Amino acid sequence: MKVEPTWKRIGLAEPLPEASGLGISIIILDDIIPHVSLGHLKGSVKQVEVDKDLNITCDEVFDAPLTDKVNQHTTAHGVMTLHLLVHESFAYLGERYTGLARSADFIFLPTSKPSRIKAGLEWILDQDWNAKIVLNLKGQLERGFVVPSADDPYVEALSPAMDSGLLIVTAGGNSKANNNLHSNQFWVIGGFNDKGMYDSTQYEQHPSVSQGLNGDGYFRPDILAPYTYIPLPHLSGAGLDYFDGTCGGATLVTGLSAYLMSIFPDLTSNDVRNVLVKTGDEIADLPAPIINGAKALEAIKASYRNDTPPSVETLVKVTDENQSLLSPNPLERALALTSLMKTDKLTRAEIWNHTDDESPMVKKVAIRGLSQPVNDDERKKYWERLHQESSELGVKRVLGIHVAQHIDNSRIGQVDVSCGLSINGYLDMY
Repeated sequence: MKVEPTWKRIGLAEPLPEASGLGISIIILDDIIPHVSLGHLKGSVKQVEVDKDLNITCDEVFDAPLTDKVNQHTTAHGVMTLHLLVHESFAYLGERYTGLARSADFIFLPTSKPSRIKAGLEWILDQDWNAKIVLNLKGQLERGFVVPSADDPYVEALSPAMDSGLLIVTAGGNSKANNNLHSNQFWVIGGFNDKGMYDSTQYEQHPSVSQGLNGDGYFRPDILAPYTYIPLPHLSGAGLDYFDGTCGGATLVTGLSAYLMSIFPDLTSNDVRNVLVKTGDEIADLPAPIINGAKALEAIKASYRNDTPPSVETLVKVTDENQSLLSPNPLERALALTSLMKTDKLTRAEIWNHTDDESPMVKKVAIRGLSQPVNDDERKKYWERLHQESSELGVKRVLGIHVAQHIDNSRIGQVDVSCGLSINGYLDMY
């Protein structure tokens, strides 16, 4: 299978130069190790650690001894992320592969705890490191409840960076089970299946990508980037390795953004966000524009600037939960149901009634509130609904996650592919 380089698949006409990202620091919410394949980065990669008491330490990652070991479930993620941004140029099967921001500097902040993210960002921004971008790969997406962005702890966690004008590039999520999608203040990157090639006639939706309204009523994601077969140098030999998911797509967008900021230093984070959305390619049946680097570059050279920030106005509000449960707006019903369940104002029987709502969003809220089945009758109902629900909008996956917590081995033979993925999702979590 032929897989084209990342620069080509984000719409660029040629590889980005070695100086791409020069003078720009990128904060990455991920872990990193001094992998031997990245040894050329000595002096340009820091890791900031925040302990439970919010004490902070900072180390130069490549001052430590290099290692050729990676754990596919932990450290490989950060190594692959960094590779997409900085790997050295190489030729393979007639194509030229190169990192997208090879001259940038990087600060890794390896925590998913909101209080530690906030403390770490405050400390980083007090340093003279010219941080311009946060690559947000840690913000957790709620698999059931829906809440306003003002109640999302990750919005508060990232507020130091937003208040300082940094671009918050955020991976949009890899499951339609995700219900509480990211704030409109974050620039959310979704994904699509480009089948490894820059050919819009072959593009299609990827079934795992999170999409829909967030708790304030804004559609997420903002823009799409390649989701599958994202190539980088093989970590243990010749040829290619591959990164998948919205973390990979968000990293590509980060690299392009760092390039634009380095060659057009007057650009603000809003300029970058707005130009890339405006110049993105609109493709039928895809939920958001597809990133097109060449068009964005042309627009910026033609003096396009738009510093308008994203709206933070709440578009859907709940003032009376019981009245909102009757609303024709499914988001309003989902918000109201979440609020009532979190304050223990509904019986279990009342929550079950909402699993028959016509809206997948409301169904996912109700299932999240019920959590695992509490007796054999409920377990039977869960299994029945697993087979009845469509796989398209995430309800089946949410059901599967909760069924899997107490799965009966005698039922395994009845699990179809989508249910199997649900169980895999649960096992990945625990």
